[in-house]
Amino acid sequence: MAKLILVPLMSLLFLVLQSCSFTDDPSAFFSTSVQGIFGAAYSSDGRHVLAGSIQHGGSLWDTENTERLFNWNHQANLTSQITAMDFSAEGDFALTSDGRTLVLWDVSSGEALRFFNAPSTVLHLALSPSAQTALLGLANGNAVLFDVQRGGIIEELDQGHHILSMAVSNNGDYALFGLDNGQAKFWNLRSLELINEIETQGRVQTVALSNDGLFGLLTVQHIDAVVWDMRANALHSKLNYSNRFFPSFSSFVVAKFSRDGSKILTGNTTGAVELWSRENGKRIKRWITPVGSTFKPRIFSVVAVAINDQLRQVSAIVSNGTSYRYQF
Repeated sequence: MAKLILVPLMSLLFLVLQSCSFTDDPSAFFSTSVQGIFGAAYSSDGRHVLAGSIQHGGSLWDTENTERLFNWNHQANLTSQITAMDFSAEGDFALTSDGRTLVLWDVSSGEALRFFNAPSTVLHLALSPSAQTALLGLANGNAVLFDVQRGGIIEELDQGHHILSMAVSNNGDYALFGLDNGQAKFWNLRSLELINEIETQGRVQTVALSNDGLFGLLTVQHIDAVVWDMRANALHSKLNYSNRFFPSFSSFVVAKFSRDGSKILTGNTTGAVELWSRENGKRIKRWITPVGSTFKPRIFSVVAVAINDQLRQVSAIVSNGTSYRYQF
């Protein structure tokens, strides 16, 4: 009998804890998809979001006017499964991948500028400033620096293990990889040299880099989330998120540093969006994206986030394709 009521009680407790943590309603929200998304990316200022819909392929949206600007697919009259995407730091260009092909887009006109075959199945990608190069994290464990203007591999950066997460600094100088062997590797993309190898307590699920590459965020599922001083190769601070009653309640999925590097925005598996102080790891603010209104309440994982310090806004898009904006 106890087993019959245990799951409903835990579900109820989960929803109660969520409602207690809810701080503000979103200032704006809109749906980019009918049946969910494979992935998404925001421009650095949050003004645009690129979504890879399960049903209708890629699309670019204006988040201020909640308007679909362009449909972006890799073949004419066919929808593509866009699984990886990124904007250039300035927001003028975007790169999309369906795993085996790459397309470079002009954000303003919506025009496809370049089309390439990928060297292997693409799991992660990051576009450099001015869209000169892209860093590709591949399914074979390699990362390659790819020329997205002329095509071709510039350099291979063999990681030796499966890449779980990847980040590139906004200036395009540095890259951080989270690997399934408990390591994080920090590279200089100008000299193509491995700078640091950081040992962690488990698989590095999520990484992020500050715009200048001086600080990195490393998260290990259910264990730790640390800010690392990349220059000193030493611990800078820890995010104070653990709950002694539910130490493994959720995991970080995505993270972004603010433009000045003083704050970190994270999104997790239970739909929470949290703003943190880089200096001391304290939570500044927390938002909970709404629970799906079905017979069985559904929690949607956060897929991408953006922070705009000037407008004091954060944006988050969840796995059902809904984009939310909050004020802080």
